[in-house]
Amino acid sequence: MNEDHDSPWKEALEVFFRPFLQLLFPDIDGLIDWRQPPVFLDKELQKITRAAEDGRRYVDKLARVKLLDGAQHWLLIHTEVQGEPERDFAERMYRYYSGIRERYRQPVISLAVLTDSDPAFRPERFSSHLAGSGVTFSFRTCKLLDLRGDMDSLRHSDNPFALLVAAQLTAKLVRDGRQRADNLIGFYRLALRQGLDRQSIGRLVIFLEWMVALPAEAGDYYDEHITQLQEEAIMPYVSSFERKAQARGFEQGVTQGIEQGLGAPCRNT
Repeated sequence: MNEDHDSPWKEALEVFFRPFLQLLFPDIDGLIDWRQPPVFLDKELQKITRAAEDGRRYVDKLARVKLLDGAQHWLLIHTEVQGEPERDFAERMYRYYSGIRERYRQPVISLAVLTDSDPAFRPERFSSHLAGSGVTFSFRTCKLLDLRGDMDSLRHSDNPFALLVAAQLTAKLVRDGRQRADNLIGFYRLALRQGLDRQSIGRLVIFLEWMVALPAEAGDYYDEHITQLQEEAIMPYVSSFERKAQARGFEQGVTQGIEQGLGAPCRNT
């Protein structure tokens, strides 16, 4: 099974940025003046972080947002999505924080969303001291594995990002192809209850499909049930071609896509 759980996160964080914060970091959501749209600084972040020495790819988003306190400063939120345990993860978070702080001279909040399935992997700080000199750096983390007991609440939340978290957990914890397909079909039914416009539903469907990553042997079963849902008008018509073409567009960083058609807080550990 070819799974790429990290790529959809990069796009989903931008499309559903506020629902992401509302769900996983609600206290930070409450600091932001959402009348001012966030500005995403991906190119600037790439210049700061560059590629890791081991050649691994990471999902990083850097957003500039305005605060509610009336001050004219900007808050930079660095979000790191970590799909697998990594020994030097905390140090890398510190390097990114230092680079962003040095470049912009502005407050920085570093957030790490841990999407791995190892319950023991819980980095939250980097510390280095020698002879009375050193640094201790702390960052916020959300371990999605901690939310697996809340799957029912995630499925029925009115927050669209909750379905994406449920899909991520399905992708990590459910191996049977038919069961994954059934879960994905259920997610689509629930997506319609979000009250989103057709474009947003289309995007949500793409992210869900991308995250769950069905095996080839479950494809016919899945397509048959999706077609049935569409024929019953349970969900708006989004053809397989549209979904796959739009997904390729997201993966390649294409913003225009297809012109017609698809246009419970985290616990601190």
